[in-house]
Amino acid sequence: MHTSTPDLITKNLAFNVVSGKRKARLSTNFLQVMGYTPGDRLSVVEAGPGLKGFKVVHDPDGKYQVYSRGYKRARSNNPLESVIEFGSQKLIGETFPSYTERFHVEMRKEAIKFTPMANRVHAIHSKLKKTSPFNAFVGLTGGVDIHCMESMGWKAEIVLEHRPIEARDISQRRNLTEVHALNTLVNGSPKVLLNEDIYNIELDRLSKILSDAPPISLCHFSLGCDDHSPTKSPKAKQQSFDDLSTMYDMVYPMLKQVEIIDPAVVAVENVKSFRGSGAGKIMTTTLRRLGYNVSEMTLNSTDYGATQNRERYYMVGSIYPNYIPPEPTGKVSSVLKTEILEHLSECNDVTDRKFIKARETKSRNMPPFVTIDSLFTPTFLKSQDRGISDGVYIEHEGRIYKPSQRLMQRLMSIPESFNVSWMAKEQAIETLGQSIDYRLHHALMQSITRHIEENLGSRSLLKYGLQSQLF
Repeated sequence: MHTSTPDLITKNLAFNVVSGKRKARLSTNFLQVMGYTPGDRLSVVEAGPGLKGFKVVHDPDGKYQVYSRGYKRARSNNPLESVIEFGSQKLIGETFPSYTERFHVEMRKEAIKFTPMANRVHAIHSKLKKTSPFNAFVGLTGGVDIHCMESMGWKAEIVLEHRPIEARDISQRRNLTEVHALNTLVNGSPKVLLNEDIYNIELDRLSKILSDAPPISLCHFSLGCDDHSPTKSPKAKQQSFDDLSTMYDMVYPMLKQVEIIDPAVVAVENVKSFRGSGAGKIMTTTLRRLGYNVSEMTLNSTDYGATQNRERYYMVGSIYPNYIPPEPTGKVSSVLKTEILEHLSECNDVTDRKFIKARETKSRNMPPFVTIDSLFTPTFLKSQDRGISDGVYIEHEGRIYKPSQRLMQRLMSIPESFNVSWMAKEQAIETLGQSIDYRLHHALMQSITRHIEENLGSRSLLKYGLQSQLF
């Protein structure tokens, strides 16, 4: 069989491991293509000054030999397959770091080069052992999650936040692309703020920024949830695909950024239906290919002492295999009477508004009204302030009220120290409505903090201020 001969052929292979001993085996049709025929003798030489691995060259007196592999069938997809193998533990130990799992092969006519491939997990662990392990990259945030993280001693080193321009922004001739990014400066202290669309940020620029920053141990993303939420109609979801306003594919730029940042842990939160989506499966599968151990969970904030009944999907991917999700701490037992009556005078009476009347004719189940005897509120939405039928409303003494921003914040267990008073009311409510439940997120971050501490040395939690108890 005649074949052409290229200048270079490459392969990416795993060591054969037998009884804990690594062997570098090259079994391929391409040996003969490149002029290494069965019976040829070979010698091992240095890969090059200061380089790991080794080179193999033709040598009539060489210690190693090319062997043939035979197949009984007359015709085979491997008609030229040959083998060379290097099992000397002295050779492997001297030329490949002990943590190396894979090697790269460059086949040329004059030599074959075997070089170690980077072990991602080892490289990430090594860089983080030399610094504080509590630096984070936070993407797509309104600021509540950063406030929660920094209250526990974390540092939001780099923040990526850019509010997309929506159709109603265009009709109202307004630009709100900076509003949530600015809020991270009011309620957090990032060293770098990237007010750029996640789809358009240049990875080369991000790499340069990362080179001047301390190693990042945690990437935290709150991916856009609209296109996974049941509150958005199928027609509207399809329209967003057509006009490219969809966020369904946001996992793609997120994963590219994770590859550049190389964190020990990746945390993602979204609506619970994200878990079974195509986007969710692509995300978790890719992270596993990158070496992360993936834990997926659907958590309800009421199991952690919250007064908002908010179910969220969380994914924690870690290079370490021993992550333990947060254990429920118990539900509240007292009703919302005190909170509601304290803030009722701030709440607008919307009893006679059309969107309240429309609740009776809606085919979709509406969340129940909240009363002073309720234990929990339904989930707040970012559109809460716009007069929507399926929003959260309070029923008291025959009247219906829309919760004020202060009451909404309290019912979401967001501390008063989180400041949205500088914003226009619509954006303040939007920021709160699309954010995390504070108690639930605090529990998640505690579990991630413990996980990081257990795997990155004997640093004191107290030293980094991580024993703060907010509740």
